Amino acid sequence: MVKQLSRAQRREQFLRYASEAFEALEEWYDEHPEATFEEIEQEARRQRRELMGKTIEIVINGRSTGFELEPPECPQCGEAMEFHEHRQKVVRGLEGNSRLQRAYYICPHGCGGTFFPPGSDS
Repeated sequence: MVKQLSRAQRREQFLRYASEAFEALEEWYDEHPEATFEEIEQEARRQRRELMGKTIEIVINGRSTGFELEPPECPQCGEAMEFHEHRQKVVRGLEGNSRLQRAYYICPHGCGGTFFPPGSDS
């Protein structure tokens, strides 16, 4: 099961990723000492996009995965669904791609209903 994190734990994860992004940019610049400002900016944007995707992952996954103690109702038959597992969903955003962990529910009553919260379409 995916674990919820405190705000301090989420901040710690973010700072670790931010530090790694800074070091990666420093290393890139060491390897490209003649790079123009535009080239440095382009590399920084690429790395920022990765960092933003990871940041969104931390904020969302660290708070909730959509798991509910009281299961949702099946959208097909209206009966209570059962938690099946956590699944990953890649969301491609403007600021970065994020891998979200979401609770996945199935209907045990044979109707084939599934539920992948929150607000997902598969």
